[in-house]
Amino acid sequence: MRRLARWDALRRSFWFLPGVAMVVAAVLGWAIPTVAEPIRLDLGIVSFSEADTVRSLLQTIATVTVTVIGISFSVTVVALQLASQQLGPRVLRTFEGEPINKLVLSVFLGLFVYCIVVLTTLRPGEGDTVPELGVTVAIVASIGAFGLFVAFIHATVQSLQASTLIKRIAADGHRAIEGRFPAGIGADPDDPAAATRSAQDRMQGSGTVVTATRAGFLTLVDGDAIEATAVEHDLLVRQVARLGDFVVTGTPLAQVWSQREPDAERIQELLAPAFRLGSERTVVQDVAFSVRQLADVALRALSPSLNDPTTAENAMGSLADTLIVFARTDCAPRVRVDADGRPWFVADAPDLDDLVRLGFEQVRAASAHHPVVAARLLELLSAIDLAAAHSGTRSAEAARQSDLLESAAR
Repeated sequence: MRRLARWDALRRSFWFLPGVAMVVAAVLGWAIPTVAEPIRLDLGIVSFSEADTVRSLLQTIATVTVTVIGISFSVTVVALQLASQQLGPRVLRTFEGEPINKLVLSVFLGLFVYCIVVLTTLRPGEGDTVPELGVTVAIVASIGAFGLFVAFIHATVQSLQASTLIKRIAADGHRAIEGRFPAGIGADPDDPAAATRSAQDRMQGSGTVVTATRAGFLTLVDGDAIEATAVEHDLLVRQVARLGDFVVTGTPLAQVWSQREPDAERIQELLAPAFRLGSERTVVQDVAFSVRQLADVALRALSPSLNDPTTAENAMGSLADTLIVFARTDCAPRVRVDADGRPWFVADAPDLDDLVRLGFEQVRAASAHHPVVAARLLELLSAIDLAAAHSGTRSAEAARQSDLLESAAR
């Protein structure tokens, strides 16, 4: 999970890939003219016999490259503003994860750095030292870069479509469901019911409370760190704050019970860092975040300022599909055990009813004056309840939302 969290942060960052591209371009800009200086090339595009001609060409490529970078990210900023106004601010992280945005920035910054470094290898007045292979690489790379720029414009136009963004949010949710929390933390008990009873027997009294040392969204529960501490000190840790919650300084994160006399300060020191807090939510372990985003899109579409019930239907259709996948996927037991079968962690993860309430509560209230949307929501709630029934359970929340929706529509 730590690796997934780091990869998710790098995937959405605008500095990692461009930084690597600039370093690689600087190395190539020095190595190609130096190592391949004896190689003579003539593509028929430009004469490589004069250093002034080569210098002018490289300067032109570098100048145009910087101009295109400015245009590209002016377009990106406009796209982000439109998406934020029409679909909600929480959908912006979906744009951050788009690989073509970072790829375009990386290629053009790398091309700029490469041209600058190659320019430094030119020796005025010595035509025999023109780096022909280096210039050829710059020409070919610039052609490829502008082809990528066309693809970037196409992808940006597509990303402004609500259906495309809804599809991407739903895909993030499906990926989070595949190994949803608390899977991957500790081991599954052979007998979940017996493990639950054993954990309840140990949870006597209020226990020791682990609190947040700063404010932020709970983005990751580091199971490895908690397990190492719990097994070493014979602890039972119960999660109190749920993933995606915004916790303030001093808010309880977990309760801890120990067979020995607990050292509250030591427990706080060891366990508080295992509950990672961030400035924004992620979908690494937080299945509910995708549900929240899709509900936000539907709410914004039903607002009087937009009045776009079609987009609301599409968003709720994807939300219902996500919940159906959730209902059909086996959930790991909340009580996690060690190699000897002793419980050491009790997770707090949302169940189907929690997600149905999160996804439908506000949208249901907003759709009372939209008969077509209300009818569609009833169909989707029925489909969710049917999927839960096929998995051997029932969704009481889906039935409650249906009753409330019918009453409000009347």
